[in-house]
Amino acid sequence: METGLLYDSLNSIHPIDGNAWSDFQALLLPIELAKNEYLIRNGERTQFAYMLLEGVVRVFYNKEGAEYNKTFFMPGTFPTALTALLSNEPSHLNFQALLPSKLIKFSYPAFRNLFKKHRCLESLLLAILEREWINKERHDIHMVINDGETNYLIFREEYPQLENLIPQYHIASYLGITPIQLSRIRAQLAKKA
Repeated sequence: METGLLYDSLNSIHPIDGNAWSDFQALLLPIELAKNEYLIRNGERTQFAYMLLEGVVRVFYNKEGAEYNKTFFMPGTFPTALTALLSNEPSHLNFQALLPSKLIKFSYPAFRNLFKKHRCLESLLLAILEREWINKERHDIHMVINDGETNYLIFREEYPQLENLIPQYHIASYLGITPIQLSRIRAQLAKKA
Protein backbone atom coordinates (compact mmCIF):
# COMPACT_ATOMS: atom_id res chain seq x y z
CA MET A 1 0.00 0.00 0.00
CA GLU A 2 1.32 3.45 -0.95
CA THR A 3 1.39 5.56 2.21
CA GLY A 4 3.90 8.19 1.12
CA LEU A 5 1.22 10.78 0.29
CA LEU A 6 -0.47 10.15 3.61
CA TYR A 7 2.76 10.53 5.57
CA ASP A 8 3.77 13.68 3.68
CA SER A 9 0.33 15.24 4.13
CA LEU A 10 0.11 14.45 7.83
CA ASN A 11 3.70 15.39 8.56
CA SER A 12 3.18 18.78 6.85
CA ILE A 13 0.28 19.46 9.23
CA HIS A 14 2.16 18.38 12.35
CA PRO A 15 5.47 16.47 12.67
CA ILE A 16 5.11 12.73 13.32
CA ASP A 17 8.02 10.79 14.83
CA GLY A 18 9.09 7.44 13.40
CA ASN A 19 7.65 5.27 16.20
CA ALA A 20 4.28 7.02 16.03
CA TRP A 21 4.19 6.60 12.25
CA SER A 22 4.99 2.86 12.56
CA ASP A 23 2.18 2.31 15.06
CA PHE A 24 -0.26 4.41 13.04
CA GLN A 25 0.69 2.72 9.77
CA ALA A 26 -0.39 -0.63 11.26
CA LEU A 27 -3.99 0.71 11.37
CA LEU A 28 -4.17 1.67 7.69
CA LEU A 29 -6.38 -0.19 5.23
CA PRO A 30 -6.67 0.61 1.51
CA ILE A 31 -10.09 0.91 -0.12
CA GLU A 32 -11.30 1.77 -3.60
CA LEU A 33 -14.58 3.31 -4.71
CA ALA A 34 -16.07 3.14 -8.17
CA LYS A 35 -17.49 6.29 -9.74
CA ASN A 36 -20.73 7.26 -7.92
CA GLU A 37 -20.14 4.72 -5.13
CA TYR A 38 -20.81 5.93 -1.58
CA LEU A 39 -18.22 6.09 1.15
CA ILE A 40 -20.83 7.05 3.77
CA ARG A 41 -24.59 7.52 3.41
CA ASN A 42 -26.99 9.66 5.35
CA GLY A 43 -28.14 7.67 8.38
CA GLU A 44 -25.05 5.48 8.64
CA ARG A 45 -22.68 5.44 11.58
CA THR A 46 -18.94 5.29 11.11
CA GLN A 47 -15.91 4.38 13.19
CA PHE A 48 -13.44 5.19 10.43
CA ALA A 49 -11.50 8.21 9.26
CA TYR A 50 -10.36 8.40 5.65
CA MET A 51 -7.73 10.03 3.49
CA LEU A 52 -8.20 10.41 -0.25
CA LEU A 53 -5.23 9.35 -2.39
CA GLU A 54 -6.82 9.56 -5.85
CA GLY A 55 -10.17 10.77 -7.19
CA VAL A 56 -12.80 13.24 -6.00
CA VAL A 57 -15.38 12.82 -3.23
CA ARG A 58 -18.35 15.12 -2.84
CA VAL A 59 -20.30 15.71 0.36
CA PHE A 60 -23.98 16.49 0.04
CA TYR A 61 -27.28 16.38 1.85
CA ASN A 62 -30.81 15.76 0.63
CA LYS A 63 -33.68 18.11 1.29
CA GLU A 64 -37.14 17.48 -0.13
CA GLY A 65 -35.74 15.30 -2.89
CA ALA A 66 -33.01 17.74 -3.98
CA GLU A 67 -29.28 17.32 -3.43
CA TYR A 68 -27.14 20.15 -2.07
CA ASN A 69 -23.37 19.88 -2.31
CA LYS A 70 -21.50 21.02 0.80
CA THR A 71 -17.89 20.44 -0.24
CA PHE A 72 -15.50 18.45 -2.40
CA PHE A 73 -12.49 16.46 -1.27
CA MET A 74 -9.40 16.22 -3.44
CA PRO A 75 -6.33 13.96 -3.05
CA GLY A 76 -4.44 14.65 0.17
CA THR A 77 -7.59 15.59 2.12
CA PHE A 78 -9.78 13.73 4.60
CA PRO A 79 -13.33 12.88 3.43
CA THR A 80 -14.55 11.93 6.89
CA ALA A 81 -17.96 12.44 8.47
CA LEU A 82 -16.44 14.28 11.44
CA THR A 83 -19.63 15.06 13.33
CA ALA A 84 -20.87 11.48 13.02
CA LEU A 85 -17.46 10.11 13.94
CA LEU A 86 -16.89 12.34 16.97
CA SER A 87 -20.47 12.12 18.30
CA ASN A 88 -21.01 8.43 17.46
CA GLU A 89 -24.30 9.42 15.83
CA PRO A 90 -25.60 8.67 12.32
CA SER A 91 -24.26 10.90 9.57
CA HIS A 92 -26.58 13.56 8.18
CA LEU A 93 -24.41 13.79 5.06
CA ASN A 94 -23.59 11.61 2.07
CA PHE A 95 -20.03 11.09 0.85
CA GLN A 96 -19.89 9.94 -2.78
CA ALA A 97 -17.02 9.35 -5.20
CA LEU A 98 -17.43 11.45 -8.34
CA LEU A 99 -14.51 9.65 -9.99
CA PRO A 100 -12.93 6.26 -9.32
CA SER A 101 -11.17 6.87 -6.02
CA LYS A 102 -8.49 5.30 -3.83
CA LEU A 103 -8.49 5.94 -0.11
CA ILE A 104 -6.89 4.82 3.10
CA LYS A 105 -9.12 4.21 6.09
CA PHE A 106 -8.31 3.66 9.74
CA SER A 107 -10.23 3.00 12.92
CA TYR A 108 -10.72 6.25 14.79
CA PRO A 109 -11.00 4.56 18.23
CA ALA A 110 -7.75 2.64 17.56
CA PHE A 111 -6.09 5.89 16.45
CA ARG A 112 -7.20 7.62 19.67
CA ASN A 113 -5.76 4.75 21.70
CA LEU A 114 -2.34 5.67 20.31
CA PHE A 115 -2.52 9.14 21.93
CA LYS A 116 -1.30 7.82 25.30
CA LYS A 117 1.86 6.52 23.67
CA HIS A 118 2.34 9.20 20.98
CA ARG A 119 1.36 12.76 21.91
CA CYS A 120 2.32 13.93 18.41
CA LEU A 121 -0.72 12.06 17.02
CA GLU A 122 -3.04 13.88 19.41
CA SER A 123 -1.47 17.18 18.35
CA LEU A 124 -1.90 16.13 14.72
CA LEU A 125 -5.61 15.48 15.21
CA LEU A 126 -6.07 18.86 16.89
CA ALA A 127 -4.29 20.61 14.00
CA ILE A 128 -6.48 18.80 11.43
CA LEU A 129 -9.69 19.67 13.30
CA GLU A 130 -8.64 23.31 13.61
CA ARG A 131 -7.89 23.49 9.88
CA GLU A 132 -11.21 21.87 8.95
CA TRP A 133 -13.12 24.25 11.23
CA ILE A 134 -11.45 27.30 9.70
CA ASN A 135 -12.18 26.08 6.16
CA LYS A 136 -15.82 25.37 6.99
CA GLU A 137 -16.35 28.76 8.61
CA ARG A 138 -14.73 30.61 5.70
CA HIS A 139 -16.89 28.72 3.21
CA ASP A 140 -20.09 29.39 5.18
CA ILE A 141 -19.29 33.11 5.37
CA HIS A 142 -18.50 33.30 1.64
CA MET A 143 -21.80 31.66 0.76
CA VAL A 144 -23.72 34.28 2.74
CA ILE A 145 -21.88 37.51 1.93
CA ASN A 146 -20.65 37.00 -1.66
CA ASP A 147 -22.49 36.99 -4.96
CA GLY A 148 -22.42 33.97 -7.27
CA GLU A 149 -19.59 35.27 -9.44
CA THR A 150 -17.32 35.92 -6.47
CA ASN A 151 -18.03 32.49 -5.02
CA TYR A 152 -17.36 30.88 -8.41
CA LEU A 153 -13.97 32.61 -8.58
CA ILE A 154 -13.18 31.40 -5.04
CA PHE A 155 -14.24 27.88 -6.05
CA ARG A 156 -11.85 27.96 -9.03
CA GLU A 157 -9.02 29.10 -6.75
CA GLU A 158 -9.73 26.49 -4.06
CA TYR A 159 -10.34 23.62 -6.50
CA PRO A 160 -8.16 24.22 -9.55
CA GLN A 161 -9.04 21.90 -12.45
CA LEU A 162 -12.04 20.38 -10.63
CA GLU A 163 -14.55 21.97 -13.00
CA ASN A 164 -12.93 20.01 -15.84
CA LEU A 165 -13.47 16.73 -13.98
CA ILE A 166 -17.06 16.87 -12.70
CA PRO A 167 -20.48 17.89 -14.09
CA GLN A 168 -21.30 21.60 -13.92
CA TYR A 169 -24.52 20.97 -11.99
CA HIS A 170 -22.42 19.76 -9.04
CA ILE A 171 -20.53 23.05 -9.03
CA ALA A 172 -23.76 25.06 -9.28
CA SER A 173 -25.21 23.13 -6.34
CA TYR A 174 -22.08 23.80 -4.29
CA LEU A 175 -22.35 27.52 -5.09
CA GLY A 176 -26.05 27.63 -4.23
CA ILE A 177 -27.07 28.70 -7.74
CA THR A 178 -28.75 27.05 -10.71
CA PRO A 179 -26.80 25.55 -13.62
CA ILE A 180 -28.23 28.33 -15.84
CA GLN A 181 -26.89 30.99 -13.47
CA LEU A 182 -23.49 29.27 -13.50
CA SER A 183 -23.49 29.25 -17.32
CA ARG A 184 -24.23 33.00 -17.33
CA ILE A 185 -21.44 33.71 -14.83
CA ARG A 186 -18.97 31.69 -16.90
CA ALA A 187 -20.05 33.48 -20.10
CA GLN A 188 -19.66 36.91 -18.45
CA LEU A 189 -16.19 36.01 -17.16
CA ALA A 190 -15.18 34.74 -20.61
CA LYS A 191 -16.20 38.11 -22.12
CA LYS A 192 -14.13 39.98 -19.54
CA ALA A 193 -11.04 37.83 -20.23
